Formats: sequence, structure tokens, C-alpha cells
Amino acid sequence: MATQVGNKVQQFYNQSPFPDYELEKFNSKKDLEIAAYPFARILDKSIPKNASILDIGTGTGQLSAFLSLRRKCVWGIDFSDSSLNKAEKLKEKLNLGSWHLKKVDILDINQIKKIGVKFDYILCLGVLHHTGDAYKGFKNILELLKPNGFIAIGLYNKFGRIPLKTRKLLTKTIFKNNQKVKDYFIRLQIGNLKDKERARGWWNDQYLHPHETTHTIGEVLRWFKKNSIEYYETIPSSVPYIQSDVEICGVWNKSKSPNSLIRFYKQLKWIHQTSKEGGYWITFGRKKC
Repeated sequence: MATQVGNKVQQFYNQSPFPDYELEKFNSKKDLEIAAYPFARILDKSIPKNASILDIGTGTGQLSAFLSLRRKCVWGIDFSDSSLNKAEKLKEKLNLGSWHLKKVDILDINQIKKIGVKFDYILCLGVLHHTGDAYKGFKNILELLKPNGFIAIGLYNKFGRIPLKTRKLLTKTIFKNNQKVKDYFIRLQIGNLKDKERARGWWNDQYLHPHETTHTIGEVLRWFKKNSIEYYETIPSSVPYIQSDVEICGVWNKSKSPNSLIRFYKQLKWIHQTSKEGGYWITFGRKKC
């Protein structure tokens, strides 16, 4: 099953690299800084300059390339040739010597071990839910995390994904041939549609992807517990009535693990709160010694 899914997903990303962009927009490292998404800037502030970073499912590499501007060791791995080819062109064009790219299937533990490097920070954002076995992928990537190293896992939430699934159904039925509705739906997630490459990439990823799974906070907490990962926080927050300002505080802030009642309450709120993001949330943790 995992291999069949992997083949379909690999073929999908080879045909539709993600996140897509026009290479011509990046003519200098400054252009890369200007184009960085707000959350990329938050990560950049939250991770020390001397830390090593692994971006799993790096795709076309815009995030890992940006993080490499201030660091000596940033890796991006992916299993899509098309995505990595675009990333390689960006690396060469901007002469990003501290950025390392490698083709790796995270469900293949042998490929994981052959990397031969362990990292201070691992980012696995929007990847595991597109594999044939999300938990296996999670366990495998922990092989690459140093003791006391930090990790961030981004997934689709079972509750928060409901509005996006509804929109997908509408585009396949009532509004099947209505381009204005399709443009509106994708605009909800990325705003301006002037960057046609980006809009097309997002549409394909959100509405045409061949495989995705959804997950809950409780499920990820169990993954953490089984593998000696200390829970830190989620974005959006899983703490009731308190929302930390991540632009000021950064991420990997230690907080108490939410109980089942709070988790259920927060995830119900995410149906509305994360609607524009497609039910996407991130859980942060740290590997115990």
C-alpha cells in the first residue's frame, strides 16, 4: 500500500512541483528574503544561526533555501525529481553553498540512514499526510534528529480539514466547470492570484492530490510519547483562551500537553479557525536524551 501510494504521489509532484514559483523572480539572495512567507521568517528567528536544519519534503526548496542564508548547514530532502531539479537551479543561480539537496524516500529506512548526518532541527511540514504510512515516516525521520534536537510536524487535522473537503466536493459536482468559483476557493488560501505558477501549484496540491490522510492532536501526542519526544506546543495553539504571539515569542515554547477535552474543544474551533489553511496545524517537540 505504502509503495503504491508513494509511486502515485511521486508521479504527481514530478508533474506538479510544489511549492511552484517562477525561477526568474529570484535574481539575488535579497529576492529570496523578500519572498519569504511570514512563517518562514518566524522559523528563521526561532532557530539559532549555528544550528543544523533538515527540511523534509523540501519540494522546490524555497523554505530551506531561505533558512540557509544565515546558516552553514541546511539540508532539504525530497523524492520528486522535478521539485529537486528546480531547487538545484535555484541553488546554482544564487550560489547557496550551505544548502544541500538530496533525493530521499522517507519511508525507506535504508535511504534515511545513508544520509549519515544528524540535525539539531527537523522540519517536516505538510509531508507525512501524503505518504502511505504517516507514522512510519515519522519514526524514520527521528533517526536523523540529534538527542535534545527539536522537531516540527505539520499535518492536516481531521476536524479542520472538513471545510476544504467540502470545497473539493463542490468543485467536482455543482461548480465543476466554474473557474470563478475555483479561483475564489484558492484565493481563500493564498490571497493574490497574480503569481500564476504559485496559484496553479496550490490548486493542484490542495484539490487534485492523489493521496492525503487527516490526523488529530491526540494521535500526534501518542506518536511523541512512543518515541520519547517531549511536547512543546501547537500552532494554532492548543491552550484554551491563550494565543501566544509567535511573531514575538517564536516557536518551540514549552507548554502543558492538552487533555482530551481541551483537544476536542480546540479542534472543533479549528473547523472555522483553520479553514483558509485547509485544516493545517503544526506540532512542536524536542527529542529526549
